[in-house]
Amino acid sequence: MNSGQLKTTTKISYGFGAISDVIMANIIFQLSGPIYVQGLHVSPVLIGLAVSIPRLWDAFTDPIMGNISDNSRFKWGRRKPFMFWGSLAAGILCALMWMPPTGLSQYGLFAYFLLISILFFTAYTVFSVPFNALGYEMTGDYDQRTSVMSYKTLMMNIGSVLLLPWAFKLCTLDIFGGDEIVGARYVGTLFGIMIFAAAVLTVLFSKENVEYAAQPKIKLLDAFKYTLSNKPFLSINVIILVTLTGVFLAFPLLFYINMAYICPGDKALTATWTGWYGTVYGTAGIILVPVINYFGQKLGKRKTLLAGLFIIIMGFISSWWLFNPDAPYLQLVFAFLVSPGLSCVFILTSSMMADVCDLDELKTGLRREGMFGAVFGFLIKLGLSLTLGLSGFILEWTGYNTEINVQSDTVSKNLRIMFALLPIALLVISFIVVWNYSLTKERMLEVRKLLDDKKADHII
Repeated sequence: MNSGQLKTTTKISYGFGAISDVIMANIIFQLSGPIYVQGLHVSPVLIGLAVSIPRLWDAFTDPIMGNISDNSRFKWGRRKPFMFWGSLAAGILCALMWMPPTGLSQYGLFAYFLLISILFFTAYTVFSVPFNALGYEMTGDYDQRTSVMSYKTLMMNIGSVLLLPWAFKLCTLDIFGGDEIVGARYVGTLFGIMIFAAAVLTVLFSKENVEYAAQPKIKLLDAFKYTLSNKPFLSINVIILVTLTGVFLAFPLLFYINMAYICPGDKALTATWTGWYGTVYGTAGIILVPVINYFGQKLGKRKTLLAGLFIIIMGFISSWWLFNPDAPYLQLVFAFLVSPGLSCVFILTSSMMADVCDLDELKTGLRREGMFGAVFGFLIKLGLSLTLGLSGFILEWTGYNTEINVQSDTVSKNLRIMFALLPIALLVISFIVVWNYSLTKERMLEVRKLLDDKKADHII
């Protein structure tokens, strides 16, 4: 494992895969509401289930994929072959997802969307688990890990700025006759091509660590047991699971808040502001990634992460005043507040995960980045699948009616309350867990030295 400085080109090459990752993880959430709920009039409860069930399936396949990747011995590596084929399959399925046969009933549309979504997220697992493992094992340096994850998050935010926020707006272009259902067929194909193209750049130009290719194979249940016995690892999972659950309970409601309250009944204006919101969100993330990287190395991962969570909490508190029909642009201030906070979460928890892999190697003598990344993904996706399942019920509880364009004042108020209160409650829990996190820089330098001494003794 490289223990020194990595070339900038190496980190950028790895980061390209994050563009594929962010599209695969979010394209469904960008378009399922506008296309299937608003456009095709499928029940939000059914679409909530069609999105959450595949994520639940996806969660359970992650540990299996992690163990397969850790135990693979291909001459091309134990990560890259899976990344190539997973991204190819996901790209094809991304196109098919928005091409339901005409004439299907509401339940027929639900069944079609559910089936394609299950296949899509299976392909996503095949790509994402080895991709994340590749990042964890790129360097053994404590601060360089934060730098690697900063580049990953930077590229992820570039994908968020240039691509995802405008997905629905692209579907409504005049070239498609103003019919978002027709537009989604072409836009889905475009995003599928982007998924594969960005992933191929990582496969071709990033470097895979082959140092541990000859280590003993590990049985799935044993690998799972060893992983869950690591207390710092469990703390990281609680941090990101609780944080993302809070945020993802709220984010799908933003489209409906615009439709019901900020831009009442105006789909075109809603699409425009949704696009600008995503652009500002991603731009803020791009601009502030170097700042997060600096403070992560200067102040430490724990203190910087606490600051990030505090900023997110302040953002959700302020949403009550920033979501204003007389000043729709104020929602962009909310995006600018929340984006750097979430970038802190993504960068620093990923960097912490790489530290956990060192601690595990000290205890077991094995490098198991694939399994750690997989269980990490399993617990997150398990929570998110439940969250997404709830999101449809939450929308229905607010009284939102997809059959009409203009909603009542009560519906608007309910949407805004749910958007603010649920995330704040969960983010406070995450803040407390970070406050008590135990793996400091000093402890990790000690672990790294012990590992290096062991290897030196083995060579002698």
